[in-house]
Amino acid sequence: MAKKGLLRKILGFKKTSKKINLNETLERVEKNPKDIKSIIKLGDYYLGKKKKAKAVEYYTMAANCCVEDGFVNKGIAISKKICAIEPKNAENILQLANLYMRQNLFGEAILQFQRVLEIEPGNSQAQETLEKLSGTSREQKNIIDALKADREVQITSRTTTQEDVFREAKEQIRKQITNEDSLEHYDLGIAYMEMELYESAIEEFGITLNKPDFFEDSIRLIYESFFALDNMQEAITYFESLLELSNLSPVQKGTIRFYIGMAYEDSLDSQKAMEIYEELLNTGYPKTDILTQRLERLKKSGELDGVS
Repeated sequence: MAKKGLLRKILGFKKTSKKINLNETLERVEKNPKDIKSIIKLGDYYLGKKKKAKAVEYYTMAANCCVEDGFVNKGIAISKKICAIEPKNAENILQLANLYMRQNLFGEAILQFQRVLEIEPGNSQAQETLEKLSGTSREQKNIIDALKADREVQITSRTTTQEDVFREAKEQIRKQITNEDSLEHYDLGIAYMEMELYESAIEEFGITLNKPDFFEDSIRLIYESFFALDNMQEAITYFESLLELSNLSPVQKGTIRFYIGMAYEDSLDSQKAMEIYEELLNTGYPKTDILTQRLERLKKSGELDGVS
């Protein structure tokens, strides 16, 4: 993985917003209301114009699309952005808390429900859920808290670089778990995602994908990490390299190919995405409903050459 991206995350640098053709992007979303990339671009555009309400409208639309398509962690990442824009909006924070609940990220859910109560002390859903979550998944919350503490050390350190401190923290954690401890690596990957340290999350899920019980979730979370980094080309390269592994079943290879297709779709190479989806349909990939839906969506969007 490129160190530049990791260092940018650790130091808190923000990527400069990209210019878009507004009318063209609006038209693309009108044709394809599930074009998540374009919807996010509209949110970024309006945020750059300091039109926060309009930005939140599009980010919310993108988050809902992600959740509807089963990519809840991707929806969480967008919802976190919404809450950063409107930090006093209890409804948005409650939605984020409920998404964490869906992913069994109870430690983070607790923090969000507590935020809701700070804004609306009488919120019954937050109060009732916090009572149920008391003591739930404390170990996972401890992992997140420890990593956040390490990150604070990085920020305040003056005798060494932030990247060196973070590398040392990672090494200390790695010494306590082996590659056979799949659940620990999986939880650590989730913790890194919560901290938006996506390159490190990819490393952890790269270990857990070798275990059949973790394969599908690991592949999905690796994809969502690349999506959060806005680096679909590197995602394609990564997944194509996985196809060279010798111990993959035909279904696992099909799953990897599916995410390669998604990466092409999200990078707006619709023609290549369609070719992969059609190939998977022809070779018997079991998730035919999802493939058919995505093919119909691409055709309906009118972005393919020769497709009306």
